Parts: sequence; structure tokens; C-alpha cells
Amino acid sequence: MRLCDYLSEEFVCLDLPAETKEEAIRHLAQMLKGNGNIIDFDGFLDDVFKREEQATTGIGNGVAIPHARTETVKDFVVAVGRAKNGIDFEAVDAKPVNLIILMGTPVAKVQSYLKLLAHLSLLLKGEGFVENLLAAPDAASIVELFRCREE
Repeated sequence: MRLCDYLSEEFVCLDLPAETKEEAIRHLAQMLKGNGNIIDFDGFLDDVFKREEQATTGIGNGVAIPHARTETVKDFVVAVGRAKNGIDFEAVDAKPVNLIILMGTPVAKVQSYLKLLAHLSLLLKGEGFVENLLAAPDAASIVELFRCREE
């Protein structure tokens, strides 16, 4: 299972117009709204925010992965955003977040979802990967970075 199979340039925001984690999540979710896999947009957003209330998705190293297992999507959805100035996600290392990866998955695909989250965590821990994503000049480069790391 590869993240790059669900990520495309239209779901990448190089300069998130957000100052809070709520604004960032809303903006990324809005980008996904028309992709056809979200059945109930408001429900999807609610589920992501409910998950965020349970525990922070700010995993440290300037990265957050807001996500939800939900009945409101037909298949995996993924959006990536960068925030130049950083956003307070109440991350585990208490540092601002510059890279946000929003994910949604159907409840029925729980095993695949767990594998994808674990896979993403390993990618993000790879030497220089986060730095390369933050330095990428355009959305196509971000998609390509994921594709190259996942081959």
C-alpha cells in the first residue's frame, strides 16, 4: 500500500493560508471535497476534528497527520499542506508544525489504514525526507518525492 497512489498535485497546498490547526484541517479537507471519495463532507470534517480531540496528531519534527477512520469516505483520501510559519498542533515535541498530511479512510479498511499510517510514519522518519518535502518547489515535486521513496 502506497500513499502516492492516493496523492495528486491537486491535493497539495504549498502555502497553507492558516494560522490554527482548525483552519489548516478545514483548508486541506476543502481541497479534497470534490475528489469523489468523500460521501459526506461535513461528517468527514467532524470525524477528523473528533479524532484530533482524542489526542494530538502532531507527531513531532514539524509534522502533523490529522486523520479519521470514517463512514463518510468511500476510499482513502490524502492531502498535503505546508505552513511556512508553522502552526500550533499541540505536537508531542511542543514545536510548531510545518507539514500537515490529512488522511481519511473507510471504517471497513481498518487494516489497510493502520498499515498506511505505519508506512507514512516510517517515510517521515527517513533521513532528509521531511526537509525535502518542505523545500520542494512545487506540488509535482512533493508527489514525486513520495513516489520515489515508495518504489
